[in-house]
Amino acid sequence: MECHGSLQFLQCTRCAREIWPADRTFVEVNAETIRAAAPLPACPDCGAIARPNVLMFNDGDWDSSRTDRQLQRYNNWLRRIDGRRTVAVELGAGLAIPTVRLECQTRADLLVRINPREADVSAGISLPLGALEALESIDRLSQA
Repeated sequence: MECHGSLQFLQCTRCAREIWPADRTFVEVNAETIRAAAPLPACPDCGAIARPNVLMFNDGDWDSSRTDRQLQRYNNWLRRIDGRRTVAVELGAGLAIPTVRLECQTRADLLVRINPREADVSAGISLPLGALEALESIDRLSQA
């Protein structure tokens, strides 16, 4: 569940068009000014500027419809597995915005925390590695 949305999708800043994939979108950023260069992504329906479908702080304009559907599927899954032991593999969740950390710690019987800088876990497995490196290592070890 993408609790804060996804950079892989866009939403319109003006009209109520449904969220769409950003797979063909490229935004060039000026390295000196750290500003996006024109042309900016635009809504295919009304032409207004498009934005990432990501929840920002105090963001009353975020379209949560994709995340709402994901949350519904997640809650349905939780009901189906109720009473079973669960393992959460947490990839890169940090301390600054602890939403994913709190969910994993609350729901899982065993937590595997993978994070190169903030991997500490009081009860579970701590892997201070990048996600790809950790998953490739786990894969290699599971096949040995």
